[in-house]
Amino acid sequence: MKTKIRSIAIFLAAAIAALCISGCSMKLSVDDPEDDNVSDLSESALENESTSTRKARVSVIQYADYSSLNECREGVEAALNEAGIGFEVTVGSKNHEKDDCEQKAQDLAINSATDLIVCIGTPCAEIVCPIISSAGRTPVVFCAVTDPVGAGIVENIASPRVNCTGVATAFNIKEQLNMINTFQPSITKLGVIYTESEQNTKGQLESLKKAAQALGITVYAEPVEDPSQLSPTAKALMTKVEAVTILPDNMIAMNSWNITNQSIVGKIPLYGVNLSQVHEGCLAGYCYDFTSIGKKAGEQAIQILHGESAADMPVIMERECTLYVNSDRLSDLDMTIPDEYKTAANEVKTQYETSVSTKNVPD
Repeated sequence: MKTKIRSIAIFLAAAIAALCISGCSMKLSVDDPEDDNVSDLSESALENESTSTRKARVSVIQYADYSSLNECREGVEAALNEAGIGFEVTVGSKNHEKDDCEQKAQDLAINSATDLIVCIGTPCAEIVCPIISSAGRTPVVFCAVTDPVGAGIVENIASPRVNCTGVATAFNIKEQLNMINTFQPSITKLGVIYTESEQNTKGQLESLKKAAQALGITVYAEPVEDPSQLSPTAKALMTKVEAVTILPDNMIAMNSWNITNQSIVGKIPLYGVNLSQVHEGCLAGYCYDFTSIGKKAGEQAIQILHGESAADMPVIMERECTLYVNSDRLSDLDMTIPDEYKTAANEVKTQYETSVSTKNVPD
């Protein structure tokens, strides 16, 4: 796949160079802030045009239609709206496929009407960033990426060195594992299901195994390739372990209800990594505020549109998480919130109820 992406990127870069040498002018659609009509301007005219006289053109590519990724997009949109920046939204595949993101990246690589691209989700960013960076024209800002260096998106956190930067969600495995061990002090067997093809999950899994070993916990890891394998895999896993945790994994996140259902039937505690999973039926989890993450990425985009370099802009490593606990699952499992977490825990109900406890829930 990486070889294919490199070939495409080289071809696109050559095509762009040929267009520039031949002196061809691309026609671009630019919004007039004072008029709803759309005018076509040549590339050279756009380059000379002040950003104060037109709206910047931002394309948002989202890997999938899923709650945490949607919240990232909403945060990006909020930041851009507050700055008065026009943008378009392109949501990628809803079926855990990368083809939509790749096709959109190819289209944008030769489209000079786009001033900046925002890509949401690791599978999206690891395709889009190399293609766009090779073309060398348009800066990219990513969010909801776990390990941007490991995924080959940037060369360095402090200085990306490619025309791409963003916000990374550096999930704290040790914090999650300590939380599980506090809820279940005698636990020795922990299960996890992960998507074998997702790079970001593999790194998290290795960290989980090392941290669990230090606590005397054995990790039972089960790989899957597609959503159809989740229910049977989860059902079998629940008979071997005392709890199951979810990792930051896009395919699992979009289909986590398959695992949740099996945990409810088997009366095995399940720990999530985002708020929607805790609402869905996970017992507890340290969760990111993905809207805030998206807003930070949007603010980076604004700085770049104002002239700063994406290649020199450090990646933001987001680490702040909030502990959420599903009070319905506590009751089902005859468990209580440990004393260590009674102040910090935010209690919520399952997704089937509209009411949410106001205890410690942020406004």
